[in-house]
Amino acid sequence: MRTSRLQWAVVAGLLWHAPGVQGASGTTAPVPVAPISAIEYEGWSNAFRLHNDVIQVVIVPEIGRIVQFGFLEGDNVLRLDEHLLGQTGADADPGEWLNFGGDWLWPVAQTRWPDFQDGIWPPSPLLDGRPWSGRAWRTEDGSQHCLISRDFGAPLHVRVSRTIRLDPTNMHISVRQRIERLEPSDIPVTLWHLSQVRNAEQIVIPVEKDSRFEKGLTNLMFAMPEKNLLYHDRETVVYQAQRGGEHKLGSDSPRAWLAALKGRTLLVARSVPGEGQGEYPDGGCTVQMYSNTELGYAELETLSTEQVLEPGEHINNTVTLALFRLDPVPETSANLADTVQRLLGEPPLLPDRAEPEEEHEESEGQDNRIPVVPE
Repeated sequence: MRTSRLQWAVVAGLLWHAPGVQGASGTTAPVPVAPISAIEYEGWSNAFRLHNDVIQVVIVPEIGRIVQFGFLEGDNVLRLDEHLLGQTGADADPGEWLNFGGDWLWPVAQTRWPDFQDGIWPPSPLLDGRPWSGRAWRTEDGSQHCLISRDFGAPLHVRVSRTIRLDPTNMHISVRQRIERLEPSDIPVTLWHLSQVRNAEQIVIPVEKDSRFEKGLTNLMFAMPEKNLLYHDRETVVYQAQRGGEHKLGSDSPRAWLAALKGRTLLVARSVPGEGQGEYPDGGCTVQMYSNTELGYAELETLSTEQVLEPGEHINNTVTLALFRLDPVPETSANLADTVQRLLGEPPLLPDRAEPEEEHEESEGQDNRIPVVPE
């Protein structure tokens, strides 16, 4: 990892963190001065809406999700299943998982699910399907907050909380996440955060030259994407989500961000480590993306280190979700990669990047490894 890249990550992280957010050091947040009342939203009666003059976010504790995030005069960037509006996990049939969409957190990596359920899919009601508690408030600095929390029972024995913060003028929200062990358990936990984006067109993933994965990425499920679906250089990969089929890829980049382009709107998810030691799940992945063209959505996923906690111990981190309007929209994958890096305070190291030629047909036995722009 280059020192300059670490410095840029620190700078961008500071730019995205407003004063008063409780960090790993235990700094106290501003004192609440006024509660925010619950509203009805799309059939859910106990939702909380945070907004400023630029963006809005809606949280539904009944399903443990951020269900809306977008510009005030724009569409919801997150996918929300219109057939499940107003429903909860209690409405699911036995063995069924209701894929509401939105933005949420699972406290256990998927490879650990067989420790407490049958197989790695679908998630059991213990993992997803039971209600969270929630409350919202304003603080004296003008910021708005919403806290949702839930106790996950045996055999996990953890309390999970997410505190969403929106400042008066920002185009981003910060989400402080925490897992605390309540009783003994041998199951390791991780802060696995997921954002579903409807009709994402392109996804940008950071990669590192010194990655443990070949060319910076690992294929986690399904077939490796064909060459024409990926633009790759030494610092980023751009995936063509609307013609990609079904894929799941991971990166071990300590920059720990992902970006999804939808029309003129760019959504960036970034994870800032907190307390907690250990290895990252899935061979060292800090971020992952999942895309399903047929279902019409993609997921931006960030992870924390994985750790077996003793009672009273905890891990935490902060995830930032930021919105940008791009005008003009980048014409090529290389332009998009440059744009994202500059927005994040990461001047690209490659000043002149050429778009690789697309290959529209795959021959039998063809090498589907990620092409690299020659140095």
